[in-house]
Amino acid sequence: MSLRRWFQSEFAAAAAANRGRWPFALPVGMGVGIGVYFQMPEEPIWFAGPLVLAGTILASVLLRRSGGAPFLIAMVLAFVALGFAAASLRTHSLDGRLLTQETPTTVIEGRIVEFEPYHQGSRVILDRVRVAALSQPATPERVRVRLRGHQPALKAGDWVRLRGRLSAPSPPLMPGGFDFQRHAYFTGIGAVGFSMGAARVLEGPPPGPFDWRVHLSNLRVRLAMRVTDAVPGDAGAVAAALITGYRSLIPETVLNAFRDAGLAHLLAISGLHIGLAAGIVFFGARRALSLYPPFAQRFPVKKAAALLALLAAFGYALMAGATVPTQRAFLIAAMVLIAVMVDRRGISLRMLAWGATVVLLIQPESLLGPSFQMSFAAAIALVAAYEAATERGIWRRDGDRSGWAGRGIALYVAGVSFTTLVASLATAPFVLYHFNQVAKFGLLANLVAVPITALWVMPAAMLSFLLLPFGWEKLALIPMGWGTEQVIRAADWVAGLPEATEILPSAPAWALTGLALGGLWLCVLRGRLRLAGLAGVALFAAANARVVPPDLIVSAAGDLAAVRGQEGYLFSSLRHGRFTRENWLEHAGYRTEEAVQWARDGGYGRLQRDGLRCDGVGCVLTRAGWRVVLAETRGALAEDCGRADLVIALIPAGRACDGTGGTGVRVIDLFDLRAKGAHSITLGPAIEVQAVNDGRGRRPWVVRQVRKR
Repeated sequence: MSLRRWFQSEFAAAAAANRGRWPFALPVGMGVGIGVYFQMPEEPIWFAGPLVLAGTILASVLLRRSGGAPFLIAMVLAFVALGFAAASLRTHSLDGRLLTQETPTTVIEGRIVEFEPYHQGSRVILDRVRVAALSQPATPERVRVRLRGHQPALKAGDWVRLRGRLSAPSPPLMPGGFDFQRHAYFTGIGAVGFSMGAARVLEGPPPGPFDWRVHLSNLRVRLAMRVTDAVPGDAGAVAAALITGYRSLIPETVLNAFRDAGLAHLLAISGLHIGLAAGIVFFGARRALSLYPPFAQRFPVKKAAALLALLAAFGYALMAGATVPTQRAFLIAAMVLIAVMVDRRGISLRMLAWGATVVLLIQPESLLGPSFQMSFAAAIALVAAYEAATERGIWRRDGDRSGWAGRGIALYVAGVSFTTLVASLATAPFVLYHFNQVAKFGLLANLVAVPITALWVMPAAMLSFLLLPFGWEKLALIPMGWGTEQVIRAADWVAGLPEATEILPSAPAWALTGLALGGLWLCVLRGRLRLAGLAGVALFAAANARVVPPDLIVSAAGDLAAVRGQEGYLFSSLRHGRFTRENWLEHAGYRTEEAVQWARDGGYGRLQRDGLRCDGVGCVLTRAGWRVVLAETRGALAEDCGRADLVIALIPAGRACDGTGGTGVRVIDLFDLRAKGAHSITLGPAIEVQAVNDGRGRRPWVVRQVRKR
């Protein structure tokens, strides 16, 4: 057989085996279009996407009868154009007015639309905002303010006046980092800040009956307080987070233990919790309705139970804050339950494809976030894995009922282990890319914590909702607290194991894209063709292994710098910029506690080994044959410009390097840092300089400072 015929036969066999998998081409194509949109350097005009979409749809209609490759290409281009158009229209539909510069201490007035209690203090989101230091056109629609110190009893719907400072949401803290401004733009937060002193409650119109966010916020806060009153301590804070979504009530030590043990997903109200809530109500209602045989024979008990589960999942999603991840989880659960009500198969790859399509149409920006990526990666991998296991008869039962209890327990343990293993492997690359951390004993922690959550904690939580109207919720909340206490103990124990976590640097974005496409190929397709998806996995592993953190990082404000040494990063200061410092360390694959401040007298041996020499006016880094000067005064500029290959001035440089023999020397000064954001420098065969704003383009969510000389 010739190579051409072999290829044709293999292609025909693969097409026949994957005939029913075509729906996944829609969300994948949309994802490509969304990715293209967010990579554009300039914001396209709003009708560009719909215009291209209309053209590709017309081409598909005209080529439908001819079929073949031209029709398939036109369809794929239509899917890509649909994603591009959805992202463009979503962006232009928002009033994402972001604050362009930090305000001085000023008077801020507005209505509390959301009140979030914290372990220490609280945080509010204000709408109908007025800021004394800003004109009304320059004032964002909504701002988020952290309240400090003693505050009056506040609630959503209150009109308040406070003194504080506001600033724009942070840009990425280093090139390739998370874009806080883009996230804020799509969540409607135009500025963030903090208060100084107590807020003052003003007279104002009460919230109307349709201000559902205000009423929901107050209901959630009251429920959280009732939970913590019934279950004090850390267990109560975790229980409140599982019921209301307020993770802010949990102490930082507990949050760190959950993260290091690989149990952070238990605290985020997402697919696991919505699925458990719906499943508990579905099976419980179905069992209860079947207790009376005449009723069960006359009415569709299964469909009624699915309807009750749908209502319960909707109520739980609202009570948990209806955040974006919760909305996505509810959407998928709703599609499954509706499929049950119309006698369709609820859980399938095709159902996940349609669910992803709906999510990308409504919230195309979610494609870039870890929540969407991790939730769908876990769901697709689990469905594909169980599908493959079922086809091979791994989960097949025989008719022998003897010893059913022991086999049932063994089957349950095997199922939990298999599910945890598959989900952990599927989400590990995304956890590594976004959070730079892998929990080595996550499987062990999940084998303990997930059954406790599924069989003990969540049923008690659902029971507390039923008892709440009668004031009897403590009967369920107290046992729920016992369960959350066991989960906390499991997290503390696993997190305390030696080297429980592995910190690794972030791979480039293109490697994650290759991994996602390869993983989809591997999970969705059938036959030997699916093995080609392993190339994407190998690409990500190779790219991650070859990541070299930058040699030098300088913040946008010029107030923090870091140099990579043989044993970690050396910082110019440890007194301020904690969040920025920890972000740099995690992105580069180092632990946050490994930060060291460099000495100023130049006599510190570690600095000399790492090629760094510092004094009171700056530093000189000599590495790979290059000489980089970090200057803090004009005197240092005058002294070092003529002997440097690159000068980073933490002051306005002007023409300080002219006439010093430094002709051709590249100078990055304070104005450059403010205009382009944080810079990273990698010293190799050439000096590679990257700035945060170099790859962000001119988009509605990018706040740029005007450079003034």
